[in-house]
Amino acid sequence: MAYLEIFVDVAIALGIILMACQIVGSLAAYIAQPRVVGEMIAGVLLGSTLFGKIFPELYLLAFPTEVMPFLFVIANIGLSFYMFIVGMEIDLKSFNKKLMTDAGLLSFGALITPFIFAFFTTLLFADLLNTMNLPFASFFIFMGAAFAITAFPMLARILQENNILQTKIGGLAMVSASIQDVISWILLGLVTALAVGSGLSSVFVMIAGATALVFFLFYVIKPLLKFWIERRGVQQLDNSTFSVVLFLLIICAVFTDYLGLYSVFGGFMLGLAMPRIPHLVVGVSSKLKDITLVLFLPVFFAFSGLNTDLGILTETRFIGPTIIILLFAFASKMIPLFGVMRTQKYSFQDSFSIAALMNSRGLMELIIANIGLMYGLIDESLYAILVLIAIVTTLSAMPLYKMSQR
Repeated sequence: MAYLEIFVDVAIALGIILMACQIVGSLAAYIAQPRVVGEMIAGVLLGSTLFGKIFPELYLLAFPTEVMPFLFVIANIGLSFYMFIVGMEIDLKSFNKKLMTDAGLLSFGALITPFIFAFFTTLLFADLLNTMNLPFASFFIFMGAAFAITAFPMLARILQENNILQTKIGGLAMVSASIQDVISWILLGLVTALAVGSGLSSVFVMIAGATALVFFLFYVIKPLLKFWIERRGVQQLDNSTFSVVLFLLIICAVFTDYLGLYSVFGGFMLGLAMPRIPHLVVGVSSKLKDITLVLFLPVFFAFSGLNTDLGILTETRFIGPTIIILLFAFASKMIPLFGVMRTQKYSFQDSFSIAALMNSRGLMELIIANIGLMYGLIDESLYAILVLIAIVTTLSAMPLYKMSQR
């Protein structure tokens, strides 16, 4: 395919994605849902669930196979940019000892309980859903990671859209969610490594690499970047500084993706480590935010939903297990999050708020589902169930949160 043909095909796909995300996002906002929820649903509707099933030939014309790698690159760059902005805008001064203690306890509770429910899921439905014949322990750990994951990027977007990110509840949710997701990714990496035969060494490399990156960013890059900017004496963001920040962002995203922790964490950790120099934070954010929110992020949502087909769950043998697993998904997060918050003397309102917001799985669940399908850990039926969990838990987040505020 000639370069010009590739450009035209990618441009058409981007146009369709942007139009669909704007329409469905506006409808979501109209019914008091965050736009991000509408954009995620738009991605699923553009795939085999609706558009690809009703208009298969038109679907192939709109999203030919040759376009998908380009959408993948755009999507992952956009998500890394967005999580970098989120990390940079979090007020680290609010991370006092109590917040970190509470976040650690929340993470512990929200990790243990999902694995308990995953154990029962494996006992009850392994014969139906473990068609790839994984060992009991591997299937159990995979389901535990799928239950424990939190929609880290979407949680950030929901908190930001509703002006909750800078509050005590917002900071607690983000810190706890990041801890949960990192541990979930490590466990998922363990299952994947064992499934593809790369052994435990890759898991150790993942843990060691992530730890080294955090220390390097906070104790080497942050002071060096602050010294360089202050020494130059420039009082506004210039192209040289902006290019250095972009270079660091790309390196961090690639490195964490190489480790198996996904590029989102590289962007987020760099954002947290950025020096809080006012003109740097405001300048970088203003340059990146609009294009990321309007173009890059919707492409990420759409890409993840393009090949999803929820129609498979209408088969009789899947209806009961799907309902039970969906209930397990809600209970495995809502119960421990609410319970831990109450034991830490938080109010009923704050406790229910945290439980409602962090129950959202979003596209992180879709990423886990795609990894499982890619490495032969799950089949299309379990993949569809995980997609449904992502949609339903994310759709319910804001209604439950608003209910807690009454």
